[in-house]
Amino acid sequence: MSTVSGTGWAKAPDYTDDPERLAAIAAATARDRKHYLRGGMSPIECRTCHANVLVKKTSPHHTSVQWNDDALAACHEISAIRAEGGNAALLPTCPRLSASIEHGVAEGLVPRESPEVDPDGYW
Repeated sequence: MSTVSGTGWAKAPDYTDDPERLAAIAAATARDRKHYLRGGMSPIECRTCHANVLVKKTSPHHTSVQWNDDALAACHEISAIRAEGGNAALLPTCPRLSASIEHGVAEGLVPRESPEVDPDGYW
């Protein structure tokens, strides 16, 4: 069991006395965050409302979509659900955006299946 001075038990070691190690951990954490949030994702714009999202196809039947606040505000379908008090997170995706994604796949803008290799070369 590891302890942090004055705070009790901690799950991770305390590297306060090792600034190089802290910097290396911070850099690795930043790379991990970038990889998990954006790795293998391609930008796509909805051809109806012009919402810009990031998309990743991991198989022919699975598509990950990373929304941001601007895209949520631009999408008429999601705005309508939110205005009615509904939870937009329960909507699989906007059908118009789905059509735009499929068009992007057909045009080669989005790979049919994103590689598992990190595009930044960290993995």
